[in-house]
Amino acid sequence: MNEPSEKNTLKCLSRQARRAFSPLPNERGMALILAVSMLLILTVLGAVTWKAGISQMGSAGTRQAEQQAFFAAQRGIEYALNRDMLLTMSGTVDLTSSDHKPHIDAGNTRSVIEKGEITDAGAGPMPLRLRSRYGTEFGANYYFIYVQGSGPGDRTQDVETQVVRMYRHDEDSIFRTSGGG
Repeated sequence: MNEPSEKNTLKCLSRQARRAFSPLPNERGMALILAVSMLLILTVLGAVTWKAGISQMGSAGTRQAEQQAFFAAQRGIEYALNRDMLLTMSGTVDLTSSDHKPHIDAGNTRSVIEKGEITDAGAGPMPLRLRSRYGTEFGANYYFIYVQGSGPGDRTQDVETQVVRMYRHDEDSIFRTSGGG
């Protein structure tokens, strides 16, 4: 008696299983709609990722061009600081002249200086921090250095700096400068 009941239970379960896995009449084509929807979502996601990547590459290229322009301007500043011209100059020195520009740009074709000058602003009061350290037996001479570097894509960067050169007053109030920069 137990056996027929088990057979009926198994038949009932197999009928339910068939019903669960058999397509309903109103679900025809649902797999196609799901597949097309997933394909559309993946296409949109791919397009957004591609656009973001292209945008990042463009901004990275711009940043690199700006860095090269900055490095050109820095070379001009370093050139001005590492030369003895601060010791011997008066007035203004043009760093784009044929005397200086070839040394600054030396072999670099991607970034060059466009403008550059050193201006001797003359003697002035010692900055407070230096005055407190060295007293009144020293004076200060001020120089302003301005350089504009140019990189790829007409990107430019400006660098300005101010240099204070200390000198010692002697008994005759003649200025003597020390070596270095």
